[in-house]
Amino acid sequence: MISLALLDRLRCCLLNREIGTGMNILSGCREGFAALDPSESEAGLAVGTLAQWVDVGFDDGGLLAYLIGRFDKGHRNRLSLANYVHLRMAEARTAMAGEDTAEALRHLDFVLAMQAELEDQVLIAIADFWKARCFRRNGEYDRALEVIQRANDLAVRLGTTHLGAVIRTVEGWLMFQKGKPKEASRLLQEANATLRDCDDYIALGNIQSAYGRMARREGRYDHALQHFEASIEFFQKRTGLEGYLARSLTNIAQAKRLLALQIRRNMDAEWELRQHSEAGRRVDGQPKAARLERMHQLLRQAQADLARAVEIYDRGHTHHGSGNVRVNAAYIQLDRGNFEGAEESAREAFELGATKADYILMCRARILQALVGNARFEEQIGEGEDSTRYAQVAHDCATEAVELAKHTQSRRLLARAHICQGLTLVNGFFNNPELARVCLDRAEAYLEQDRHDALWEEFLMLKTKILRAGTPDPNLRAWSEGAVGDKTLQEVLIEFEELLIPKVWEREDRKVSRVARRLSVSPKKVRRILRRLGLLAESETS
Repeated sequence: MISLALLDRLRCCLLNREIGTGMNILSGCREGFAALDPSESEAGLAVGTLAQWVDVGFDDGGLLAYLIGRFDKGHRNRLSLANYVHLRMAEARTAMAGEDTAEALRHLDFVLAMQAELEDQVLIAIADFWKARCFRRNGEYDRALEVIQRANDLAVRLGTTHLGAVIRTVEGWLMFQKGKPKEASRLLQEANATLRDCDDYIALGNIQSAYGRMARREGRYDHALQHFEASIEFFQKRTGLEGYLARSLTNIAQAKRLLALQIRRNMDAEWELRQHSEAGRRVDGQPKAARLERMHQLLRQAQADLARAVEIYDRGHTHHGSGNVRVNAAYIQLDRGNFEGAEESAREAFELGATKADYILMCRARILQALVGNARFEEQIGEGEDSTRYAQVAHDCATEAVELAKHTQSRRLLARAHICQGLTLVNGFFNNPELARVCLDRAEAYLEQDRHDALWEEFLMLKTKILRAGTPDPNLRAWSEGAVGDKTLQEVLIEFEELLIPKVWEREDRKVSRVARRLSVSPKKVRRILRRLGLLAESETS
């Protein structure tokens, strides 16, 4: 029989984040939980307590689901309200594990509706914490932030310092998703300061993972690797955290791929510099062979990380995680020109997302399928095949990706979908730079401060393709009619310079000095504008 004293002790360990101690206690009384009789007076409380420990990494081996299944309608009718609410919390946690967020939210909403009737307000804070995570999983970031802040406020009022710190790890990440990196960093630092002496390896690993994703988005890939490695170390400290480990392996693989792409872009920029500049031919960088080996090493490591991650996810039947691994694997295959492999991985990712109505995963997969279609069209793969079919596939997938992204509140996903659609519209088959520019403008509205990483590079690539297609800029038409909106003359001049200088640069054989003489401006200003538009590498001077 599970006593109230035991449950109180487990509750205290949980609130103080004495995770190892609590898990040792649980391991010692596993048989008692397994023999739990649903008719016992505190049976619901026992199951709810176990659910909270499963949430922090206790490996129950399916015990929780087994116990929930023993509560038939008769047993449920005889439970007190407090015990019944705990049972519903356990059902919510089981639904979350099964990636059924709609079912989890149904149970959590019931628990939260009972707030005024319950003495245990800590349970309400935990219910809001779990609810916010469900919204985050669905890409509903505004709703997630509203709920997590409510949970944090309650945790503060109750004086549950460590629980509040755990809640702030999620709040910090959501703040970052909302384009508030300073506030996000403050929240994560506060949480880390409170939890660093605890053994809550999930929270500590999540903090490092959040730092890694923030660094990755800022284009600081080496720093991102360090944080992801730290998160992996935390998740490897305890069995039962394999799902978190797999997520960090996926994140670090993505960072390694992006770092490899950065190396390749720098090498391409240097090659371009040597082709167009006498000074560039005298540039000595790190030996090409060493950088090539570093690039290939990173890609090999990324593939190995993804292989470990997918093994974990597939073993746990985690659709979202398995799909994300396949998306990242597909990008590497696409980078290497393996279109068939990339297409197959993207298709598998979409099917995994579709089984759970996972709009984020489905959108990512369709974006990838569009990119593969564009690449196939541009390469004219397959003798005798109708290459227009690839262009049409790319168009259909990109269009669907935009619609799928609208089901979420992920600004980056929306931006990426519009960029993908723009790249498709400006390709050699559709050749519609006007519509591509509309996509560009929509993407820019979502990017805000995200102007450092690979997504911004994609944005600049689309912008360059549109500029080279020679489409009349809508701003020129508006200015000719005296329509400037709320812009100042200085702002109009800056935009005009960004339109004019790239055109003159192309006409003057990409010579900065010629552009400077032609327009009577300083070469420094020409270079600054070209670099801002992504048309000139940092090391390029011609």
